Amino acid sequence: MEEYIKNQADLQTDEERFRVLVEHVSDWIWEVDENGIYTYASPRIKDILGYSPSEVIGKTPFDLMEPMEGKRIAPVFEYHLSNKLPIKSLENINLHRDGHEVILETSGSPILNADGKCIGYRGIDRDITLRKQIERRQQQLLDIIEASPDFIATLDTNGNSLYYNPTARKMLGISEEDISSEKVNPKWVTDIIKTEGIPVAIEKGHWKGETTILKEDGKEIPVSQMIVAHKSENGAVEFLSTIAHDITERKELEKVVQYQAHYDTLTNLPNRRSLHKKLSQIMDNPTEQKRVAVLFMDLDNFKEINDNLGHEIGDQLLKMTAVQLKNCVEEADFVCRYGGDEFILILENIQNEAEVKEKAGRISEAFHEPFQFDGHSLKVTGSIGISIYPDDGMDLAVLIKKADNAMYRIKRKGKNNFSRDY
Repeated sequence: MEEYIKNQADLQTDEERFRVLVEHVSDWIWEVDENGIYTYASPRIKDILGYSPSEVIGKTPFDLMEPMEGKRIAPVFEYHLSNKLPIKSLENINLHRDGHEVILETSGSPILNADGKCIGYRGIDRDITLRKQIERRQQQLLDIIEASPDFIATLDTNGNSLYYNPTARKMLGISEEDISSEKVNPKWVTDIIKTEGIPVAIEKGHWKGETTILKEDGKEIPVSQMIVAHKSENGAVEFLSTIAHDITERKELEKVVQYQAHYDTLTNLPNRRSLHKKLSQIMDNPTEQKRVAVLFMDLDNFKEINDNLGHEIGDQLLKMTAVQLKNCVEEADFVCRYGGDEFILILENIQNEAEVKEKAGRISEAFHEPFQFDGHSLKVTGSIGISIYPDDGMDLAVLIKKADNAMYRIKRKGKNNFSRDY
């Protein structure tokens, strides 16, 4: 009798221990009969689905689901029941008492009687809603990355490749199988990435700059690139990611803007801004006995030609004048369109005034032959004023002004000649 009482006490103790364990586990433990009706639900269901255990006893799991979800899950349960199979990590969507969706991961084992008949299931449900939301967001981000037109990659701290998105693979001409191969690294891990990008990202968390990526065909693509260091909780860098945006169009536009800012669109000669920059460079870097000539040339009677024959003829004449002037000087000499029908030439390393006048004379002679175009034969001459640096001044405006005065003196004396202002 004493042994019986002791066994009963031990049994009660075990049951209490089991009850405490079940009620404090973070997952919902349940039991259903062969019809799928709940015969037991642990208190954890209150936290997961908002129901008390007593509210679900007598219900089936399908009563806690949307009808469509119930139709999806029912055949799965029937299959396991009829085959006495355990249920392993079955994901299903349930409705919380307040109406929001809760995603559960269900696992269970069949309960067999003495005859081997399945009389129900005993199992556990885990709330994986947060995990699935995170997975969904991660998948959404991956979908964006995979569809992105930008070059996206991940790499370890040594610059070895871990991942390339389709755009990056296409740009580099590699397959997914090639990603672990070192041969793809030199394609974009340039010296600036090795010596600046990766070290700065590791130190400061990120790096941003402009570099280039070498395409499969050997063409260099200019990119705006960012490298981000991804760190663990202890602060150690685990891996790096990079995104590079093709800025070819921007670079081409910058070239156009830069060109338009410094070159005349009609004649393709440097413009007034380039002239000032050129003369400033010369004056900011003086050398012993370095002399520079400034030739200010104005076309004679251009206004009459432009007015009588039209601006198209006038524009054509200006373009031909630009070509003629370029042919008259050395490659190192500077020729610009100052404005309208005015041109300025900068002749460097001049030895003396006689050399300047000899070159000015050659330019005048070059315009003695008429220009032939569009059925027209036009003889256009030019009046040239000269000033010499540093003899005639150390200031940019002074040199141009003196050359301009000399040019107008030639205009008053009959044009088609050259002179220096003294």
